[in-house]
Amino acid sequence: MNFKNNYYKKTVLSVLFFISAGAVLLFSAFCLTPAKSAHGYENNQGQYLFNYYNCIDCHIIKGLGGTLGPSLSNYGNKNKSYGWTVTQIENPQFHYRVGSVVKINGKTYYSIMPSYDYIPYGDIKKLASYLESLKK
Repeated sequence: MNFKNNYYKKTVLSVLFFISAGAVLLFSAFCLTPAKSAHGYENNQGQYLFNYYNCIDCHIIKGLGGTLGPSLSNYGNKNKSYGWTVTQIENPQFHYRVGSVVKINGKTYYSIMPSYDYIPYGDIKKLASYLESLKK
């Protein structure tokens, strides 16, 4: 190669620029990726889905949301298994019959949570993973 020729200089510099830009992008994607939960899901996905499926209308997290259902702010401390949580979201009547009285943290609630079996199973798993991450 003759580097005295401007065409070759520009080509080599362009290739080097694109290689280094790609390396920077890969490095930042690796370093800036949110921490995954114990079940392999990014918690920000679950948080988004919590709002998207209107869970926040009935449940409060960190001071935001409704009070019709119990607060989920510290759900991760409740010793509920991941499977239990997935089932509760998908088919809450499996645990609590509709209209039954449930006491949680000294408060009385009527079990009125509808079934969310229409939510894709992958989204339910992301929601359950997000809820498990909520700890004091």
